Amino acid sequence: MKFNPVVLLLVAFGSVSCATNSESENSDNFPIFEVNEAIVQSPENVLGEVTFIPLKISEESPVQFFGFEPQLAISDSRMFINVDPYINPSIHEFDLEGNHILSIDRKGGGPNEYESIDKMGLNQDDNLAIVSRSSLLEFDENLDIQKRENLRSAGAYFVNDFHPFDQKRWLVALRGTEPDVNGMFKNFALFDQDSLTYEFLPLLAYPASGSGESGSMVPYEDGFLLNFGMSDTIYYYSNEVIEPLLSFHSGDRSLPNEKRMLSEDQSDEELEQMIATQTYDVYFGNVEAAGETVMTQVFGIKPKPMSISELEELNEAPKDFPVYEVYMHPKLKQIKATKIIPGMSGMPYSDGKYLYRLLYTEVWNALLESGQLGEQHTAALVAASEQLNDIEDPIIMRYKINWEN
Repeated sequence: MKFNPVVLLLVAFGSVSCATNSESENSDNFPIFEVNEAIVQSPENVLGEVTFIPLKISEESPVQFFGFEPQLAISDSRMFINVDPYINPSIHEFDLEGNHILSIDRKGGGPNEYESIDKMGLNQDDNLAIVSRSSLLEFDENLDIQKRENLRSAGAYFVNDFHPFDQKRWLVALRGTEPDVNGMFKNFALFDQDSLTYEFLPLLAYPASGSGESGSMVPYEDGFLLNFGMSDTIYYYSNEVIEPLLSFHSGDRSLPNEKRMLSEDQSDEELEQMIATQTYDVYFGNVEAAGETVMTQVFGIKPKPMSISELEELNEAPKDFPVYEVYMHPKLKQIKATKIIPGMSGMPYSDGKYLYRLLYTEVWNALLESGQLGEQHTAALVAASEQLNDIEDPIIMRYKINWEN
């Protein structure tokens, strides 16, 4: 199948310097960071407390891969993994050492079945929860469905992200909401399980945000971080107040405001040209947090422009395709960027303390061949690969960001 970077970027959105502080404003409460080539470092310099966890998959419950981006949900004691949301939407449960606990495959319309796995997360009790088409499902410790909420009753939206807010409400990011008179969207809301209604938050997303993540959120301190596609500001929501936590810009490579105000359809039409010319940095709109580290992804920074014809002929993403993870520490006012995974990079997940990546066989083999993680981490990856029951199985990478250099 021919590689289509435009489609993959749409799916993904939803020189080394030791001077990591590129802050351009000295505000104690609202740091503004500059995103440029000087913040890009090697993974070896950026990563800290790296652990590789071989997934010890039993022969009775094989994990079949269909090329989808993996989904992870990590509790205090378990990891839940899905590698195919639609064709064979199985859920695989492991402990934090990678030992297989349970796998289920219950695609269907029955009382303990689900149609798809559109999004994975955890509920208030730290058990698995998923969005399946128009339903929010909560599981128990045995991966049996205990609650099923009909989201369609609250509105004809697609839930892009969700987190428990309190015992009766979920904080959700929605796709498909109606624009206001200026074309802006309210994509964040509180979903009430009793009344089956949405209470929308006042934060407005750009019309073009639909070409990235229409909304992304993650627990942070006593509240939540909120982010959306094309935005250069990450917001903090706590005690019914939304305020900017930090902002970043790319100088003359910053996306002009008129492009953020394009409709989603217009933005999609321009995206192929933007991927080819790479005149601007594009902010995906996703957000994760691990301790004090706030993470998002940016396309560009160190551009590798190409012609439209070259782009259309690609069978796979080049290893140097410029998708970077950008890490910011608001209190230390430091910023770093790196490229951990070759090609399209993929999405990280967090348990609030660590960041996690699921490395498919071809990915961890490519990391071994390139040695780009550095000698120490590469040796640890080799040791993890030798513990696999099947050399074709994936490996989980768990890590923090090193802010000491």
